[in-house]
Amino acid sequence: MTPARTQLARRLCWIYPDRGTVRQRAAEAAAIWTTYTEIAKDCGLAMSLHKAEALAVEAVGDEPRVFLDGERITPEDTILVTSLWSLPHQVQEVCNQLFAYSIVEQAGFYLPIHPRMSYITTDKMATMLYLRDCPVPRVPTVRIGTGRDSISRHYEPVLEKLDFPMLVKPAYWGMGQGVCLANNEHELRGLIGLAGGADTAVVVQPYLGTGVNDFRVYVIDGKAHTVLRRIPQGESLTANLVNGGRLEYPPLPEELESSIDYIAEKLQMPYFAADFLWNGNQFWLSEVEPDGAVGYATTEEIAKIQRPVIESRFRAYVAAHAAWIAREGDAA
Repeated sequence: MTPARTQLARRLCWIYPDRGTVRQRAAEAAAIWTTYTEIAKDCGLAMSLHKAEALAVEAVGDEPRVFLDGERITPEDTILVTSLWSLPHQVQEVCNQLFAYSIVEQAGFYLPIHPRMSYITTDKMATMLYLRDCPVPRVPTVRIGTGRDSISRHYEPVLEKLDFPMLVKPAYWGMGQGVCLANNEHELRGLIGLAGGADTAVVVQPYLGTGVNDFRVYVIDGKAHTVLRRIPQGESLTANLVNGGRLEYPPLPEELESSIDYIAEKLQMPYFAADFLWNGNQFWLSEVEPDGAVGYATTEEIAKIQRPVIESRFRAYVAAHAAWIAREGDAA
């Protein structure tokens, strides 16, 4: 398909921390970025990845000028994807990302992942508080700031309503990294101590049992587009594919329909992924990812399911960008 003649956006630039190893970069390129680049081209977009520090901004005259890796970009021709990345190897880049995203927002760029929403959805507790009225109940969550003072156990009052065993996970990591099970207070203290050594806060949640499924709903323009069901392997605490989980693409469960409408209204994004846990009895809201990846296709059949999600996402970005530019022009 070719881009519409009225399409203004010509570039789709991902701001992404360049902190991965050679192995990580190769795996990400094979599983995600190569496919994204191909589909973006079909949508009339030249896609590229850039570090936050690749941005240079001038505020001298009446209008700011923004350069990305030495090339000028404008709000009219460029869509910037500004999700906050905070995995362990990316923590050093968090400050660069926060300020860069706020700056390009003030420079007038359309950001399909608004900085405020990116900050809220990155931290699991912030997500739970922001979506407190979701029709599907949120997983009960406690957040603990770890560090040198955690040995004083100042956090114990917030644990009064939870029983062991408990799931302990980093508050703003992803991909199932760092998820552990604490069967008693001694194990919990040990995990909190380890988290302090990694300079990360943790969230503590009730353990819902073995075999908990993860339903990821890809939402485009406020409507559920595709549902991915991830099923854990054996005793695994997470259903992530990297941990051996298997996947299916079922219809949207009826119990989730009103929650998708609610979350879409709260986020106001052209694209996001919402994750729900299913323990065999009920659904629980787990998290929201505004840059929820569609990739790691293990078969050509799965790739055929995934590609329309990616294309619909990019076309939603293009349409939202055009509407943004039109509103800005009317305001001027």
